[in-house]
Amino acid sequence: MMSAVDYLLDRSSAALLVFMAAAALSQVVRISPAKRAAIGIAAIAIAALTHISTRSGFEWIVSAIERPSAPGLLLLVLFAITATIGRRFDSGSEFRFGTAMLVLAGVLLYPGAVGFLNYDTYVLGYSGYVLPLLLVVLLAYALYRRYFFIAAALNIGILGFLLGAGRSLNLWDYVIDPVAWLLAIGAWITIVVTAAIRKIKPATTSVPA
Repeated sequence: MMSAVDYLLDRSSAALLVFMAAAALSQVVRISPAKRAAIGIAAIAIAALTHISTRSGFEWIVSAIERPSAPGLLLLVLFAITATIGRRFDSGSEFRFGTAMLVLAGVLLYPGAVGFLNYDTYVLGYSGYVLPLLLVVLLAYALYRRYFFIAAALNIGILGFLLGAGRSLNLWDYVIDPVAWLLAIGAWITIVVTAAIRKIKPATTSVPA
């Protein structure tokens, strides 16, 4: 049973990314959400059937992308929904807070993990109380603000770590992953650009008395 779950989780990021990209590209023409979903599924099938050397194109993508963290998987699902039905979630406070925390966590984690800092913050996920305490504070705030999706994602990630449900022994890998970080950065670039455009539009459309 666990091997089947591991198999699906290892491929979830790749499947959702391919689905999301195909569904988003299909928005250049006016079609129904059901047809966009069909295009996304077809893209996954094409990637799986297209062979590059000894592996399929889909497996190449899988090998390049890590298993998603629980918050990362939630974010991928939200982006896939956005690409399918055209509904945007960036106006919601829960989405903004969650993606902002992913951006901040990535800024704290990845520069040190790849050697740009003298201290590797990745080691905080192996032992100690700093990272667990930060997650408890974040979880308490999410519950206080009734950000139930964030609280659920964090609880699943923490529970997965405590139960050893994944291959990693590091807590960081259960609460953030590189794909989620990049998607969160993209989300906040969109949020900032959209806010700037909204501020500029009234100034350019107003007519002086």
